[in-house]
Amino acid sequence: LGDVYKRQEKTNQVVEEEDGHRSCIGFVSSEGTYHEHYWNQFRAVFGSPNSLRHPTLCLSSVIRGFMAVVGTYPSVDIKNSRYIILAGADRAESIFTPDTMDMFGDRSKKIICLDPRFTKTAAKSTKWYPIKPGTDMAFALAMMNVIIGEGLHDKAYVDKYAYGFDQLAKHVKQYTPEWAAKETEIPAQDIREIAREFAKTPNAVFYPGRRSSWQGNDVETRRAIAMVNVLVGSFDREGGLIPSVAIPTASYFYEPAWYDKTRPRLEEADVTFLNPRDGSWIPWRDRAIKGDPYAIRGLYIYKQNVVSSLPDRNKTMELFDKMDIIVCVDTFMSDTAWHADVVLPETNYLERLDPPNGYGVNGIEPTLTIRQPLIKPMYDTRSGFEIVIGLAKYFEDEDGATLDEYFEGDVESHTKDAVAEYPGALEMMKEKGFFTDGRTAPIGDYLSGKKTINTPTKKLELYSDDFKNRGFDPMPTYKKPADIGANKFRFVVGRHAIHTQSMTAAFPELNWHMPENTVWINSAKAKTLGIKSGDMVQLKNRTGGEVQIKAQVTEGIRPDSVYYANGYGSLSKGQPLVYGKGASQAQILEAHYEPISGNALMHETIVEIRKV
Repeated sequence: LGDVYKRQEKTNQVVEEEDGHRSCIGFVSSEGTYHEHYWNQFRAVFGSPNSLRHPTLCLSSVIRGFMAVVGTYPSVDIKNSRYIILAGADRAESIFTPDTMDMFGDRSKKIICLDPRFTKTAAKSTKWYPIKPGTDMAFALAMMNVIIGEGLHDKAYVDKYAYGFDQLAKHVKQYTPEWAAKETEIPAQDIREIAREFAKTPNAVFYPGRRSSWQGNDVETRRAIAMVNVLVGSFDREGGLIPSVAIPTASYFYEPAWYDKTRPRLEEADVTFLNPRDGSWIPWRDRAIKGDPYAIRGLYIYKQNVVSSLPDRNKTMELFDKMDIIVCVDTFMSDTAWHADVVLPETNYLERLDPPNGYGVNGIEPTLTIRQPLIKPMYDTRSGFEIVIGLAKYFEDEDGATLDEYFEGDVESHTKDAVAEYPGALEMMKEKGFFTDGRTAPIGDYLSGKKTINTPTKKLELYSDDFKNRGFDPMPTYKKPADIGANKFRFVVGRHAIHTQSMTAAFPELNWHMPENTVWINSAKAKTLGIKSGDMVQLKNRTGGEVQIKAQVTEGIRPDSVYYANGYGSLSKGQPLVYGKGASQAQILEAHYEPISGNALMHETIVEIRKV
């Protein structure tokens, strides 16, 4: 690989002068212990600002929406919550262990599920409402109409900690449950009853969600959901929204210095609140294809199967065709690895030691975890750390030192040093897999004044001067989803219980549960189209993407929506169990994004269906 890079360095001497020193390499990653500890450090010392991580395919808009209201992306004290509203959050299938156990382990909780699809979470909820896609904000606004109109809000809490209540109260008068019923297709009386129960039940919470990335007003939808929580005094209280906390660990990296020649990110002007570590995939890819404002020459991809996860697979392949070199680190021959120039096989998580990683997102008890090898590596693989330092030795910083100078020690020493200040921590992690020192989330610190709410007004913002000054609505303002037209469907995405993202469908031990994905079509709609379960159908979107897939006729989805699972229709012959079987989500999804947070919009794809 070093020889490949050295040859590339020679051919790119002119490119460096033209494009900026190392900005022309895009660094692509998901999340995980090796990402946080090693991949991001390598990118920083290498000197590229072009970092593309998964949040803009997942939760950038929910982070931005909640930060605008409460100043942080909070955790949820699910364990102590008594009334929970879930808008598309499929916690029974997209399992985050603490939340999932706390949510469904206590059947006395009341759970309201809003989802166009009948998920496992819907099955475990008290009530499922197949809400019309794109109308979640209407539901939240109508809740606020009832809560404020009937005087059910926590008056003392709102008066002391919130900003802009009078403006919000006036704003939501127009959003009655009767109006929302026409938008959401949820009965007005049910909306009114849910709002009353929610406001009157102690420790109620409208769950923030993880994957949002729905439709064009997604940040505003998340602001509305956050505001519902503020009205009932949910933030910084038991059973509600609480700030995430973590056990700090010692750092074992030098602070890297950025290169003088580094240019701005490609899509810097396209997104208002652009996270420099996450980027925004859709506009970044468009600019990289055009070479605007400068050319991208290579991609270094770690733990993100972009060919299968980015909307509009044809555009991703166009991006790949533009690259001089693509290097992919993976544990199996994913679609992305299959199309890379160089594949570096990483040791599987069962074969390696992962350094301590902090988790505070369960909201109650922050922990540190490690993974320990169960077996020795079976094949010629390397850990993420070994790969990084192996690459780093081929590059120099501005002082002429090779970049491996920025990586001292090894994973074992990093693991030990990270928790050296906590006696017994390493032993506990080795025995139990985790460490906790007994600390809990400091609930009430913001309300008591020990900590300051991180918003411009230092209060919980029901009205945003900042948004207004930037040309956005100061309060969430509903915009009706565009009519999709007769005999067309909105394609919705979501997790399912059997597989993890696009990774495990090719594993024999799991593939037998679902050898092939199928498209969910509502039974009444399927009857009008003459489609039966098992029929081969064609889906075609508005930008030319099309797939063929077998139908699954079901009552478990709205008549105006269709869905199929991710991880199939593989282009990689290295995944024979899913190669050419079923259909890929990436091939049918249209490429749209939301300009406030940069989130890809996964529910803006409209398809036609016909029986083949």
